[in-house]
Amino acid sequence: MDFGFDPQRAMDQLKKFAADAPAQIADGIGRLVRDASPERLEQLMKSPARRALLDGIFWQMPRQLDAKAAANVKTAVRWNITGRADNGVDTYLLEVDRGTARTNRGTEGPEPKLTITMDGVEFLRLISGNSDPMAAYFKGRIQLAGDIMVAAQLAQIFKMPTGSEGSSGEGGAGENGFTNGGGELDDPSSH
Repeated sequence: MDFGFDPQRAMDQLKKFAADAPAQIADGIGRLVRDASPERLEQLMKSPARRALLDGIFWQMPRQLDAKAAANVKTAVRWNITGRADNGVDTYLLEVDRGTARTNRGTEGPEPKLTITMDGVEFLRLISGNSDPMAAYFKGRIQLAGDIMVAAQLAQIFKMPTGSEGSSGEGGAGENGFTNGGGELDDPSSH
């Protein structure tokens, strides 16, 4: 008996869903951050969900790389995310190497050319497109140490959500505004 199941069609649908998932997650986070009160975001970033949320964001970061725009870029950026419940800092290292990117939790890796330090709530606003990075920098909500030109370079090689409903990102990317540069989040403690 044939139930009309087409395995190839099912696989194609699954691949499409998986390809769209990063954009759907980014859109969902963008709406969540935009619609939540600052107090609610602060609670979230002091909760046990913080680590999973940050890991998820940094795991997705290499997938937002515009590989073509980053073809000649080799740099490393350390992210220090403050505001943990225990007053600790979550540290991640982003490495871009000529069209590919990877992130690591912790400080292992090459010496960063730039260190970006900000509160967890500001980080959520930034990565969801709900904060203007230049305005946040000039208001002291983002601190940069090292080569600040790397910060400008990041804006050119990564596709960022805009934070507004119905937006599709900026030029050059697919329908959802994101391109796939490939990458992964490495946990040094698991090696």
